[in-house]
Formats: sequence, C-alpha cells, structure tokens
Amino acid sequence: MPFYLKPLLPNTPDLGAWPPLRVYTNNTGAQWLSVADLVYLEGEANYTWLHWANGRRLLVTTTLKRVEAQLPPAYFLRLHRRYVVNRQFIEQAKLTFGKPMVHLVGGMHLPISRRRWMVLRSQFTLR
Repeated sequence: MPFYLKPLLPNTPDLGAWPPLRVYTNNTGAQWLSVADLVYLEGEANYTWLHWANGRRLLVTTTLKRVEAQLPPAYFLRLHRRYVVNRQFIEQAKLTFGKPMVHLVGGMHLPISRRRWMVLRSQFTLR
C-alpha cells in the first residue's frame, strides 16, 4: 500500500527564495549552491554527501546534522540517521519486503527508519 506526500501548506515560502547553501571544496573554494535542486543528503561519519538533481555529488566536511540545520524544515525530511530528503523529489513511500522505503523521482530508493516511519506516515496520505 503506497503512501504519497500531502501537499505543502499555501503559506509555505518557495524553495527558490531560500538562501543558497555555502559549500567549500578543495578545488574551487567557496561556492553558493541553490537548495532547490538538492535531492537528498547522505551522512557518513563527519562528512555529508550532497546529491543534486543533475546527478552531481559533492562531499562536504560537515556533519549531516549541521547541513540539515541550514535547510528549510518544511521541504527537507529526516528519514534515517544517514538520510535527509527533499520532499519535492519524493514519489511515494511504501513497505518493500516489510521495510519502509521512500521512492524518489529519479528511481532511487532510500530507507526509512522504523522510528521515523510512524512520524512520517502522518505526513503522507493514501491515493
């Protein structure tokens, strides 16, 4: 039984109006990147992978918690201790082989922790 996200409230600010994310890399130094194209974040110890809609991946030397704090909470959902996802790219959430999973628009599947499944389920609706 798949679940789909409820639409955002009408008074929610546009994601394009959110300030860009400042990212440092060794090659180019500081960059300002739009969060509207950010699909999901993946944490690995004290590093975070940023996955963009165009397929670009960027590794930053910041914890997932610190990067998540810079993002708009109305758009970005914490799924798991390792994953934060942009709700605009979520296609559906369902139990796959008894485990809760989120299916993204690009074909990616990300796990949802058991504790967060019940909380996130309230934000989803049946279609």
